[in-house]
Amino acid sequence: MASVHPHRRHEFGLEGRLRKIAQTVRWWMEGAPGRYSRRQYLKLYHSGQFEEAAVALRTALQATPNDFQLMFQVASLSRFGLLPLDESLLLLQRIVAEAPSVTARHAAIHLVNLLWERKGANAAMEWLPRLIQEGERSPRLLLRAAALAHEAGETKDAFDLLVQVGRKRPSALSSMGYLDLILAAAEDGAAKLPQAERARVVANHLSRFTGRFTQMIERSAGNVAVVANGPSLERLRLGSTIDLHQLVVRFNNHAACPGSVDQGEKTDIWIRPPEFTYVPMRSMTADGLLILTGSNIRNRNSTGLHLLEPYVRENLPIELVPKELYARLFAALDASPSAGLVGLVWTQEAMGRTLSSTQVFGYALDRNTSAVSHYHGKHHTGSWPSRHNWQAEHALFQSLINRGTSA
Repeated sequence: MASVHPHRRHEFGLEGRLRKIAQTVRWWMEGAPGRYSRRQYLKLYHSGQFEEAAVALRTALQATPNDFQLMFQVASLSRFGLLPLDESLLLLQRIVAEAPSVTARHAAIHLVNLLWERKGANAAMEWLPRLIQEGERSPRLLLRAAALAHEAGETKDAFDLLVQVGRKRPSALSSMGYLDLILAAAEDGAAKLPQAERARVVANHLSRFTGRFTQMIERSAGNVAVVANGPSLERLRLGSTIDLHQLVVRFNNHAACPGSVDQGEKTDIWIRPPEFTYVPMRSMTADGLLILTGSNIRNRNSTGLHLLEPYVRENLPIELVPKELYARLFAALDASPSAGLVGLVWTQEAMGRTLSSTQVFGYALDRNTSAVSHYHGKHHTGSWPSRHNWQAEHALFQSLINRGTSA
């Protein structure tokens, strides 16, 4: 499903546009309540002051509490850590229950996706009947519902939905990429899926490396360096200190390279997104490991099969971040965790003890905001909010490492 950016109003088709016109006329006749806050929101948002913009948007909703489009915008803030999840869920549930059908349907889609990501398949299943009603025609939505039902253990419902898609649009069925759903349907014979053999190859490849991260950490006997991409390593000449560790964990577009006196050269575990768009592939050591980030790729990602196949074709050692770890971090942060925090927490859990501050390098979580992040000493300003709650991440980071100052 496409990401929802909170500054975009969502109007769907002719019905939505007509409703917006009527709503705008009524709003002006009522004295345009919250007008100043809405203007402030747009001004702040486009200047990159996302936290302040979120406050202005919530203030506007207080002035017009029955504006379902505005309510949807406010609820969408939770995807960016700008609104507590529970508040977002309450708003979405109200839209689903009270808004006109088109708006309610799109709120139901957002609600199910948010619950599935943050609280798991069983929590999201409660709202599936509001999402998939009789006569539903969208193959993409039916396939997503099937993937959700399968993970929640409602296998018969999942396969029934696949049959519906097969009748309506066979091409959608044969091109879907929900990895575990493909495997289950093929094994049961519930649907003819030409991609089933490819899915089995990917699953077999993943099984070869499941648990490899923990094994590598355990074999190192705690001699691990976890190196993030913040600016704090500049001019400290700690590269050789980092490389002396038996195991070095790095993230995304890390700066390790031959001759780097600040960053070092060694990378044993590389934690990165599965996509290559922003993090290009680079060579790895023969005994290294790639960890692919993303919450529950095997079940939730509609292109999961296609994302993983390039790694399998190159016979690269890959392991997925456990969905249980994501669930714990979602609960702790009320937002999507960064790769750096995922790696730090997973390393400590695999070690069975707290990392020393002398093993942690390059973290600068306290310098990031929802608009600006620091990456190897450079400022990166986003055109929409970060999905990470940097304040919460910094607080959790401080609680995880021993007292002292990490490099």
